[in-house]
Amino acid sequence: MYSMEIDCGLIFFVGIFISILYGVQLFVIWTNQTILNSEISILLYFLPLIIIISFMILIFLFAKISDFLYSIIYTIFGVYLGYVLYIFLISIIIRILLVIYSPPFYISLILLYLLPLIICIYGIINALVTKIIKIVLKYPGFNGKCTILHLSDIHLGAIHQKNSVKKIVKEIQNLEESPDIVVITGDMADGSLRVKSDWLSPFDSLEMPILFITGNHEQLNPKKDMLKEVRKTSIKYIGNEGNFIHKGVNFLGADFEYNLKEVLLDAKTKENMPNVFLYHVPEIGPEELKEYNIFLFLAGHTHGGQIFPLNIGAYLTNKCFKGLYSDQEKMHHVFVSEGVNNAVVPMRVGS
Repeated sequence: MYSMEIDCGLIFFVGIFISILYGVQLFVIWTNQTILNSEISILLYFLPLIIIISFMILIFLFAKISDFLYSIIYTIFGVYLGYVLYIFLISIIIRILLVIYSPPFYISLILLYLLPLIICIYGIINALVTKIIKIVLKYPGFNGKCTILHLSDIHLGAIHQKNSVKKIVKEIQNLEESPDIVVITGDMADGSLRVKSDWLSPFDSLEMPILFITGNHEQLNPKKDMLKEVRKTSIKYIGNEGNFIHKGVNFLGADFEYNLKEVLLDAKTKENMPNVFLYHVPEIGPEELKEYNIFLFLAGHTHGGQIFPLNIGAYLTNKCFKGLYSDQEKMHHVFVSEGVNNAVVPMRVGS
């Protein structure tokens, strides 16, 4: 069973979360009332609060008694949050439209309840599809070839477990060109449920080295338990400022908790060799990499925003948002993965 520690900070966060979620749903109810131009039963005002509190109680209860039931209720709650988000956004649009135009009430109701459902169904399906991007980078004087498969944000936990790893491994094995090495740039754990080595065991069937550094969600696993499970597999952890040379390429990494620029100054880089640095958060741009002798910086964390309109916030708050960034000379590069899986809400809309 998953041990969920309850403290004052968690109680405060849950209280704020419930208040915001309830307020959002009250706005939807008021919009519904405006569309129907009629009074709504007082019970309907309390229904969202009952639903939210019921979810909270079940999540905390199942976390103590059953991983299976906890995973089910956690996933359902994630879908519910996605639906509430989009029904709220559509409510805002409808209230704006009502100022300038009054469509038939049934059209407004279809927009209010059916359109968010369609968006959520699309988001769930889209989240299950893996997009593979192939990029060729050239390092001056390097005559060899090293194919790196970059994974990030696998988020194993309540929603994604062993079957997700099996899917990843199968897709790797089905690639036209087998990679020379696999690197995982953090958040292999989600923190919603502790990762077990059995979930990671499908990676053992891969013949190439697999490198791993931790991200912010490993702190929730907690990290020491996560690393204990990782060390039972063939995955090589290099997050404690370690390095690994393979096919003429020097791979270095650091965990999320370390100060990135301090680590880069002390990194075991090699001269006349491509240095590839693994770090979860894209805190640095390609122009700065020359100072640290880093050819390629691989990161994740942003999820490409995961679901609209969170994409906007992710874009504004991260130095590099998604995809490849290069300096003017094309000598230093940052690549940010949008992530294999998702966190909390099992959807992807606009990513």
